[in-house]
Amino acid sequence: MKLHRTGAFYCLIVILLLAQLFSCHQNKIQDSNRKAKVANDSLELSYENVLLTYLSTQDFKSATVVKKKRNELLKDGYFEHSPYNSMLLAYEYLLDDNIDSVEIALKNLEGQKLSPDATVLKDYLGIRANFSFHEVTSGTMMAQIIDAKEYALEQKSVFTFLFYNLLANAEYRQANYREALKDVESWYHYHPNKSNAHVSQAYQEMKFMQYMALDDFEKLKGTLDSCKYYANATKDSAIIMRMYDLQSQYYFSIENNSKALEASKKYFNYLQATNTLNAYVYANLGKNFLNNNQVDSAIFYFNSGLRFIKKHKIKHNKIFYYNNLQLAYALKGDYERAYFALDSTFQDYKLSTKRIEAEKINDINTKYQTEKKDQAITLLRTTNAFNHKILLQQRWIFVILLALVFSIAFFIYFRNKQKLLKNINQRILAENKQLILEQKTRQNQLNPHFIYNAIANLQGLISSEQKAKANQYLLLLSRQIRDILELNREEYISLDQEIKSLNNYILLQQMRYQDVFDFQIETDDLDLDDVMIPPMIIQPFVENAIEHAFKNLPYMGQLDISFRTHENQLHVSICDNGWGMQVHKEQVSHKTSLSQVITKERLELLFADAEPEARIEITPNYRDDQRGYKVEIYIPLVLYFN
Repeated sequence: MKLHRTGAFYCLIVILLLAQLFSCHQNKIQDSNRKAKVANDSLELSYENVLLTYLSTQDFKSATVVKKKRNELLKDGYFEHSPYNSMLLAYEYLLDDNIDSVEIALKNLEGQKLSPDATVLKDYLGIRANFSFHEVTSGTMMAQIIDAKEYALEQKSVFTFLFYNLLANAEYRQANYREALKDVESWYHYHPNKSNAHVSQAYQEMKFMQYMALDDFEKLKGTLDSCKYYANATKDSAIIMRMYDLQSQYYFSIENNSKALEASKKYFNYLQATNTLNAYVYANLGKNFLNNNQVDSAIFYFNSGLRFIKKHKIKHNKIFYYNNLQLAYALKGDYERAYFALDSTFQDYKLSTKRIEAEKINDINTKYQTEKKDQAITLLRTTNAFNHKILLQQRWIFVILLALVFSIAFFIYFRNKQKLLKNINQRILAENKQLILEQKTRQNQLNPHFIYNAIANLQGLISSEQKAKANQYLLLLSRQIRDILELNREEYISLDQEIKSLNNYILLQQMRYQDVFDFQIETDDLDLDDVMIPPMIIQPFVENAIEHAFKNLPYMGQLDISFRTHENQLHVSICDNGWGMQVHKEQVSHKTSLSQVITKERLELLFADAEPEARIEITPNYRDDQRGYKVEIYIPLVLYFN
């Protein structure tokens, strides 16, 4: 019995010892896991600090630098599985302009548990990848940036400043420069490395761009000096030399073209020596040469920039190059090489119109002054004759009667002359107003946006090798410009000419908007050659229908135009099946359409005394489905034989 109790006692001791050993082992495992978690958290924090340091001080200048740093971190086995590895890879692709790969790299983070800062950084990289001008101007992109910024503020993330940088860029691109300046201030406020010279220099440079856009020259000079100071503090030759680019912009803004060119050349030579040229510096240097009338040098650098873009396959807007090349070639007189001949045509036409207008106004003023002198001479002769007759009269009664008669005659004559002069003045004012309206009508129909859009569409067709369509488009465009230049010189044209011009314009717009609408023009039994109409009176309303009513329409648009006669009036109806009142509200919110105001004033001038009066009636949502927009124009019927 004693032995049994002793054995049981020893068994109990052994069990207790084993339990103690197991407990110690578990504690060691937990301690090990806890230490591992602390170590992992510490590593994650170190990776985050690496990204923060590089992003906040702009030390990541190229995809090559990012790749080198990522390869260094990959030597640590843990980094390969860290979410910051995917983020650094996404940033590398971003700098390399490989947007699709950015999205793939960020998709690797799906399903992973991310810290608030990591989530903020992921959001930033995703938005930055889609940060283009077209998308920035959309409400969706701005909403994404603002939502991500609010989340970063809520989490008190160290990466909050990045979103203010995006907002500043977005506001700047939309010409909201004062809002952009506020975002720049917020960027600096939330920046974690304000004391860093690179950060201070970047802050001053961003302010410089806003003051430049605002034409605030007083603050611009001081900001430029601050930029130079902090650039020298960075001891970074690239940043220091970039100050020449800022100097060039500053001198350009104050119209000191020679100094602007000098600074631009220094910056270009530095980039060329360091093999870091870009498309922007070619354009900037070419523009400065052009501003200094050094046309051959300007042409050389514009062409070099285009070759650079082509060689490096850069997604860069070439319109700036082509537009300035056109100007340079035009200055040189080499019109065969002018890239934008249509734009040159418009400029020549605009200058010609102004010259013709000045000549007409001068003729009217000369005529007015001549008539005024004739009236003064006539009045002087009448007064002399009156005085001469008074001297010839010897008797006071006869003199009084004669004076009374001449006084009455003079009063009537003077009153009639005043009325005549007033009528002449009114006619001259009316002619002046008519000339101004005609000029505005031509400028409104042949505006730079119309020309640039037409050239862009033509360039797109040529680039896509749609030669047949390009030829057709060019033919329609040349006819449209010819109509605007020729028909607008006439007070009236035949309805046949108006319909042909209108048909040509609509076909041109159909090609531009890729057949998103159909159209129909009805004339009943009208004699198109006999009925006369003011030129280009219908086109502004057709343009409004195409530009607004059919915008983003989920179904096929239909534009119906009809010409009829009713009660000695020509009734023109323009109907569409577009958005209706939504378009109307949009137009109201952007003020009354200039083209409609000009059209109304033209009708008032042309048919001021007509009965019944000329008028325009607008009926939104005239269809049963509460959509559509109808414009009806009533003008007196004018026939050719009249």
